Amino acid sequence: MNLKILLINPPRVGGYPVVREERFEHKDIGSVYPPLSLLYQAAILRKNENYEIKLIDANGYNLSLNEVRAEIINFSPDVLITRCGFDTQKKDTEILEIAKDLGAITILRNKIISDVPFIRDEILKKEPVDIFINSEPEAVIDELIKAIYEFKKQKKQSGDICVFDPKADIFQGNFDFIKNVKGISFISKGEVITTQKANEIENLDDLPFPAYDLLPDLNSYHTGVLNPPFALIQTSRGCPFSCTFCAYGKSRYRVRSVENVINEIKWLKERFKIKSFLFFDDTISLKQGRTEEIAKKMIEEKLNDLKWVCCTRANLVTFEMLKLMKQAGMVEIAIGIETGSEEIQKNIKKGVSLDDIRQCAKWCHKLNILFYALVIIGLPGETKETVDETIKFIKEIDPFYTQFCFATPFPNTEMYRYYEGKNLILTKDWEKYFPLSEEPVIRTEKLSVDDLKKLRRKAYIKTLLRPSYLIRKIRPFDLKWNISGFIKIFGRILAAIMKKPVR
Repeated sequence: MNLKILLINPPRVGGYPVVREERFEHKDIGSVYPPLSLLYQAAILRKNENYEIKLIDANGYNLSLNEVRAEIINFSPDVLITRCGFDTQKKDTEILEIAKDLGAITILRNKIISDVPFIRDEILKKEPVDIFINSEPEAVIDELIKAIYEFKKQKKQSGDICVFDPKADIFQGNFDFIKNVKGISFISKGEVITTQKANEIENLDDLPFPAYDLLPDLNSYHTGVLNPPFALIQTSRGCPFSCTFCAYGKSRYRVRSVENVINEIKWLKERFKIKSFLFFDDTISLKQGRTEEIAKKMIEEKLNDLKWVCCTRANLVTFEMLKLMKQAGMVEIAIGIETGSEEIQKNIKKGVSLDDIRQCAKWCHKLNILFYALVIIGLPGETKETVDETIKFIKEIDPFYTQFCFATPFPNTEMYRYYEGKNLILTKDWEKYFPLSEEPVIRTEKLSVDDLKKLRRKAYIKTLLRPSYLIRKIRPFDLKWNISGFIKIFGRILAAIMKKPVR
């Protein structure tokens, strides 16, 4: 007896690609990532010969809902597993209705929602979701699917082969057969049941490599600076820092061995012919010496012909580390600047000084590494003066590019409690909680919504339209770079002026 399992990354929303991962769960602009979490889960599940596994990345390949519907009907799964973005949860659960009409059990995961029981329970009660995963999905999915398989097997042996028909009395509203599975919530007999939290994966080397072979190819994936074939590689999980705005911080840090990481890069290069990748870690350089060791091994193994990017904190890099990373193929590093105001840096408990950022920027310029600055407008304590401080600071450190997004207080953050306590939250329509949106969901004590929007437009114009900045972006003998670069820069400025979302 086989259990048919379908994993789906839902379609894009409003024309925007969506990232639905453990450390990034909202719409995006300009980048399309492979569904790493689903690929890991698929790799775990297909070890069981009793499961028939299929994976559809509607987001990556820009499939419509009707195309996905046809795929679901054609496969007719017993179980459908998916993830949702926080700002796309309503649209993302539409595919579950299709599966439920076919009698499938539906499983959903979102990290932010798992931290906010009132949102999770509302979804379970109102949306076509049978089971919500509350813990790290790779730590839950094997036991959960085993319980479903054994239940189906038992019912088939007893002659009740229609057990997954939602209209069947023996199935409807009765999920007691999964009550011993850790890390989940479900409705049984009209009540939301939440089981004990599952233990995290202790040794990340125990995880199989993501099931990239279940995708047609890796040619649909890219970032603003990296071209396909492109992949995500996660060398560590968790971030112990306490930034008040972050929905993924205060989590235990775990790492894969350097050997395991290098083996995955070699596997991706040899089997899937990748040309580029993103190290999809919260903070890749947290463990001293580890990033340097990865870079050295990449150089030794001649993997430095691949281009790659990563994200980390300005106070966790050194000149020698950056130099090795550049030699190993790194072309861009994203750094969370957040603000140019020392006072606001303290308010958000960032734990990084402006001098740390200055030093990191100088090193990146010296090594010719593209330095991508991430800035938030509207953090607690923001005023017109602090935004001007931020603009001045960005001009000083002169990043390759700066992204200005509005403060978005996801409801599992300390920042959310701050804004809610001061009655500064303007809406709890979660579809509007898109950090790159042109419309903020909060105001500050000193700034109105219109003030925030004007200040963000000002920030983009003041930092991107400087003649000195534009001249430094020119590469004399690279016409393609110059044309594409100016199209992107002026496209972003135009979007800001026309009050559209900007990355």
